[in-house]
Amino acid sequence: MLTPDSQRPIRIICTVLLVLPLLAVQAQTVDHVLSQVLFCQPNTSVPGLLKMFDNDQMFSYNFSKRTTSAWLPDFDQWSDQAFPNAANISAYLSLCDNLREALTEVLKEIMPEARGGTQTMVFTAQPLRIGMPNTLICFISDVYPPALTVIWRKNSELLSKESTSPGYFALYDGSFQAFSYLNVTPNYNDVYSCNVQVAGDSRTIVEYWVPDYPVPSDVLENALCGLGCALGIVFLFLGFMFLCLSKKLQQTDYTD
Repeated sequence: MLTPDSQRPIRIICTVLLVLPLLAVQAQTVDHVLSQVLFCQPNTSVPGLLKMFDNDQMFSYNFSKRTTSAWLPDFDQWSDQAFPNAANISAYLSLCDNLREALTEVLKEIMPEARGGTQTMVFTAQPLRIGMPNTLICFISDVYPPALTVIWRKNSELLSKESTSPGYFALYDGSFQAFSYLNVTPNYNDVYSCNVQVAGDSRTIVEYWVPDYPVPSDVLENALCGLGCALGIVFLFLGFMFLCLSKKLQQTDYTD
């Protein structure tokens, strides 16, 4: 007969045997979140509707054109299934506007406005080659609210201005990321800048980009190749001359 003291190790072993499979199953489980994010802003006519998988955007809905676009071309075949009911989308937008107005009125002078610490970064889509077409990408992070004005400048001259960035990403913390693109042909001494203004904020965030450590262009590669060949021919000619002179000196010594 088993006493309570003798049964205790058996209970512990049984408990461990039951818990280990659960831990193994839990370790193999990866949680993913498929979410639909709707945002609407005051003083702007561009609301947004996104379908996200974790922090990656899959689809976005254009309210003015009433069209759905996929972030990746591979998802185009499912675009018509992302937001199938246009009537519900209009209802969502009305709900968003009503909820925003109601919460604004209730929380006025109670909760401070969330602005975030917007940060920007500019980089090229392709390795930099002087004189070759490329695309500058202005990455804007920690945006809240996501109503933006992005201005591109080259050597202080205005190039383009867009009231909203073409791609928003909704993150778990309620903030957004955005991207703005500019097609360029960079040359030395060019200075580009991405100027970002967030709605409700009087500041302008400026991020500069200048060509730095480029991959040699085709012209430079050809020039270096030609210079190397020319130097090779010169050194070959000099070597041949020294060889002839040395032979002549040897013949003179034998004659003497």
